[in-house]
Amino acid sequence: MNQRTVARTIRHTGIGLHSGRPVHLEIHPAAAHSGIRFIRTDLSPHVEIVAHPKSVFDTALATRLGTEKAYVSTIEHLMAALFGLGIDNARVCVDAAEMPIVDGSAVPWLILLDEAGVEELEAARSVRVIKKPLEVVDPSDPTRFIRVEPSKQPRITYSINFRNNALIGSQSLTLSLTGRSFCEALSHARTFCTAEEVDFMRSRGLARGGSLDNAIVVSRTEGLLNSSGLRVPDEFVRHKILDCIGDLALLGTPISGHIIAHKAGHDLHTALAKLLVEESDAVEIRTITAKNSRSSLARLLDFPSSLSEVPDFSSLSLVTG
Repeated sequence: MNQRTVARTIRHTGIGLHSGRPVHLEIHPAAAHSGIRFIRTDLSPHVEIVAHPKSVFDTALATRLGTEKAYVSTIEHLMAALFGLGIDNARVCVDAAEMPIVDGSAVPWLILLDEAGVEELEAARSVRVIKKPLEVVDPSDPTRFIRVEPSKQPRITYSINFRNNALIGSQSLTLSLTGRSFCEALSHARTFCTAEEVDFMRSRGLARGGSLDNAIVVSRTEGLLNSSGLRVPDEFVRHKILDCIGDLALLGTPISGHIIAHKAGHDLHTALAKLLVEESDAVEIRTITAKNSRSSLARLLDFPSSLSEVPDFSSLSLVTG
């Protein structure tokens, strides 16, 4: 199982969630072992930011990479889509401090990546195999945690509990942690917030590009504000898993283990990613070479080469918010 990149350059213009301004983006092919790199083309000179756990410097409202002077925000949805198609290497050129929000899910990114095509590179892919449990707990709220345990099959279990909002409530889901399961079951889940959060963010000059076309908005008094409803009844927890996969994709390798999270968020996701980089005795990095690509581990990773391999994806891509 080899590393991948995009077969040709992708261009897209969309709206930044917080700035409300147009954002121009290009995704270029990249060589093996170069990873995902974000390039701020609006800065002079251009600033290159490596997609890596150590690049994370803020997780308020979204995952932000770089420094206070040069950063790129809301990268998790694109990172999740890149994971879904097993794309390890790409150069993402963007002329703003945040990524376009598109429809609040990863489906538009998957469609763009699929149109560009996936190119196999002459380099083997690596995978992080979990040998010992690792856990991150929120010190201010011990009920919030994320951990990863050894597992014969890559899996993720995620639960949320919004006691103050009956419509969201408590939701839990366990899924295979593979590219194929991401595309099929998670990619369409949109970001969500409450109407009260929208009012607060806008009072601080944020969420200027937010709308019912790119987010699920829930009001305590009026319920779901999106007239088209939810795409699936548990769309809230599915989007949290999408975010988690996008954040953990900063590792640059898939994980063979069982991730378990409760009431987590970008802060805990990225803290676990940093721990997985540092803890060598708990993690074994294995290279899947051509001669053992038929191994059970290679089959379990299961990254589709195109969306034509994903059942019923075309119907998901046509769903609007």
